[in-house]
Amino acid sequence: MSSSDSNRLPEAPDSAPGLQIPLTASTGFLLARVGGESRKWFTQSLLKHGLRTSHYAVLMALAGIGPMSQQSLAGLIGVDPRNLVGVIDLLQERGLLEREPDPTDRRRHAVNLTSAGRDLLAQLRLEGERLELRMLAALNASERSTLHQLLLRLLPVVSDKEELD
Repeated sequence: MSSSDSNRLPEAPDSAPGLQIPLTASTGFLLARVGGESRKWFTQSLLKHGLRTSHYAVLMALAGIGPMSQQSLAGLIGVDPRNLVGVIDLLQERGLLEREPDPTDRRRHAVNLTSAGRDLLAQLRLEGERLELRMLAALNASERSTLHQLLLRLLPVVSDKEELD
C-alpha cells in the first residue's frame, strides 16, 4: 500500500460506492444527498412535460385550495408576485389554468385550474408516486411509513424562518 493509499479515507459500504465514511456518517449529508437526487429525478420528470417545479407548485396549490388571487398564490408557494406572473402566463397559454375576475374584489383576478390542468396534475402525481416508489424501493412498507413520520416531525424544525446562529 502506498503512502497516498494509507491517507485515503475508507469507503462506505457497497450500498454507497464512491462515498467516504465520514460523509455517510453524517445524517445531514445523507438527507441532503437523497433529497438532492430526489429533486433531480422529479425535475427531470417535470421537464418531460415542459414544466418546472414552480409550475407544479401552482397546480398543486390550486388543486388543494381552489381559486385564489395571484397575490395569495404567490405567498402560499413562496414566489415573488412579480415572478409568478410569467409562470401563470405560461400555464394559461397551455390551457392549464385560467384567470377570472375575483368575485370578492373586481380589481383582482382569481386563478383557477382548468380540466386540462387537473388532468395533467393527476398524471404528474402518478409519475411522482412511481419515482418515490423507485427511490424508496430498498425500504419495506413499515420502514417507508417510519421514514415519512420522522420527516413530518422534522419539517416544522426546518420550516422555522428563524436565522441560524
